[in-house]
Amino acid sequence: MELNLNFYDEAVKKYKKLLADKEKLVGQKNEDGRNQFQVEINKLKKSIKGQNFKFNDVKNDTLKQERQGKFDRGAEGKAKKAMRKKMLDKRDASKRGGVHAGTRADEENKLIQRAMDDPELKAIREKNKKKKKTGPGAR
Repeated sequence: MELNLNFYDEAVKKYKKLLADKEKLVGQKNEDGRNQFQVEINKLKKSIKGQNFKFNDVKNDTLKQERQGKFDRGAEGKAKKAMRKKMLDKRDASKRGGVHAGTRADEENKLIQRAMDDPELKAIREKNKKKKKTGPGAR
């Protein structure tokens, strides 16, 4: 088990190094048409193949550290790292999901809400509601 943990840490270090050198590696073309970054990632994936973890575990762990501000690729600089950390601290929950005011989806939502609030339609819906079955045979 200890050997796998060391190998996992080693794989994470290699992946971080590849991300840090991505700009340089993407510019280098290989004879088969792929760039050097793709080749190195593929080598890393193959080396991980026989272990108790997957490449996605390594990738997700590294990206999680990057979101938390614990890892920086280096190419972005300190300003972007600070900005990312600030953005993580001040998430605005009101901007998640929903629709913009005045859009077609917003108008449809208003129309649906008016139809739901209409007393005549409400009475019709109540009248047409199916009664729940009780007793044997009800599911």
